[in-house]
Amino acid sequence: MTVQLDATAADAYAVLTDFANLTEINPAVQRASVRSQEGPTEAVLETEVQVCVLWFCKQLQQVQDMQWQPLENGGGTLMADVRPDESNLRYGHAQWRIWTCESRSCLSFVAEIEPDFWVPPLIGPWVIKRKLEQEALQTSEGIERLAKQLR
Repeated sequence: MTVQLDATAADAYAVLTDFANLTEINPAVQRASVRSQEGPTEAVLETEVQVCVLWFCKQLQQVQDMQWQPLENGGGTLMADVRPDESNLRYGHAQWRIWTCESRSCLSFVAEIEPDFWVPPLIGPWVIKRKLEQEALQTSEGIERLAKQLR
């Protein structure tokens, strides 16, 4: 997903990398806490995310190795890799990239996950992918909303 945000790249990136704001960015995030700070641009993050598709709801519990790299002119990259032995995902990788485009900012989000739990066959990968796309859009709207409040 790539979207344009009505906020500066610096403000949007500041919101995205302030992990205490994750529950405000997207209400599906029930809890987010930094387990440890591994350096100026690395942390271990624990999250619980409630995801519901039709009648099927699941609490995603994730421990993620986070790495971020700010750009000098605002924006930057944030990457998350799930620790499978401490999460209910077999695999998970996500990357957010924020940069200045025109007079606003652009946000690119790419993610790949493999659940470590049963998924009802009727839901299938297509429906789950669509739901995750909706969650990504809601997250981008939350980043934009909070970034506008910084000004």
